[in-house]
Amino acid sequence: MTGSTGPGQPVPRQAVPGPHNQDGGDADLPCLLDLDGVQFTASGRAAILLGLEALALPTGARVLVPSYHCPTMVSPALALGLQVGFYPITPEGRPDLAWLDQHLPVDARVICVAHLFGLPLDLSDVQAWCRRRGMLLLEDCAHAMFGPVGRQGDIVIASLPKFFAALDGGLLRSRAPAATRALQPLGALRELRAWLDSLEISARHGRLGRWRWWAGPLLALKLALRRSPTPAPAKPPPTPAARPQFDASGEYARIDVAACQRAASATSRRAASEARRGPVVARRRAHYAAYAQAFAGRAGLRPLMPALPGDAVPYVFPLWMDEPEAAYEAARAQGLPVSRWDWLWPGVPDLPGDQGKRWSVHVLQLHCHQDLSADQRQRIIDTLLPPAPSPAS
Repeated sequence: MTGSTGPGQPVPRQAVPGPHNQDGGDADLPCLLDLDGVQFTASGRAAILLGLEALALPTGARVLVPSYHCPTMVSPALALGLQVGFYPITPEGRPDLAWLDQHLPVDARVICVAHLFGLPLDLSDVQAWCRRRGMLLLEDCAHAMFGPVGRQGDIVIASLPKFFAALDGGLLRSRAPAATRALQPLGALRELRAWLDSLEISARHGRLGRWRWWAGPLLALKLALRRSPTPAPAKPPPTPAARPQFDASGEYARIDVAACQRAASATSRRAASEARRGPVVARRRAHYAAYAQAFAGRAGLRPLMPALPGDAVPYVFPLWMDEPEAAYEAARAQGLPVSRWDWLWPGVPDLPGDQGKRWSVHVLQLHCHQDLSADQRQRIIDTLLPPAPSPAS
């Protein structure tokens, strides 16, 4: 783990490249990387697009997405000219199959189900439901790399940067033979840039380790060759008033279909394939347990899912807050790795019994990656906990 950090030092949002990721023991839990037929893609959203494209769905077909989602789960379907519908989720994060039985659109062909937060779902009932209804199952493992996941979907997708020290890359596994095809190589210049970017992030967080003897001169050369030697002035911390609204036509939602045909960088493929999994599993589970303990029994907030299954390796820790705005903005202002899926795609309906739209407001996602130190984790906890009441005078 990284060492202690002061208030002015950056806290990484994901695993940091460096030789430390190749050290340590291995893990017993199964990993998506070991499944047959897995293909590296440019990103998780690229994997969704390629998987849906291979299904050769009819014009006007609809893909169903949970009401609690990241916009990148929606944009690939729309980029292919498909329609999107939304379904409610239960308090366990599962699709509400009873609601779907009554309200399934006649043009629905695919349902996307996500292992949210990295907590594996047994999708046997969903798989059986899909077979009865003639639906295809897109198993979204963007939050889940380890455990009993990735085996029940007609399409399975995942994201490398969410679990490994990779700056790009996704995974695709599909029952459709057309999904597995040669992707365009990045080319020498893009590969070099990806490698140098990885080294630069490692140096920024002090994780070059034994690499520093040869990486230092390369990074100095990269800095010298930059067009703009002077760094851009730092932007002021975001404020609630300055927070932008989600734009479905904006950059965050837009998907580059041509870029989705490219392969993941060799640097990211190596980072995932060569990572020692033992520390990934152990440290993420330890972070989750520490968060659960720190937030248990607190007024105004609660762990959304306090019990971590033995076969789970979390991506984030979901924290419910009755009044999340001030704490979330404080975490954002400090650059802490705390997220919220408050940018739902326009048109998500209010559905009876649905947890999705409530979670988008009240649930914060606290990152659990293996390069988060205990001190950094405590900074997150201290920032989100309500201030202690002042003693009575």
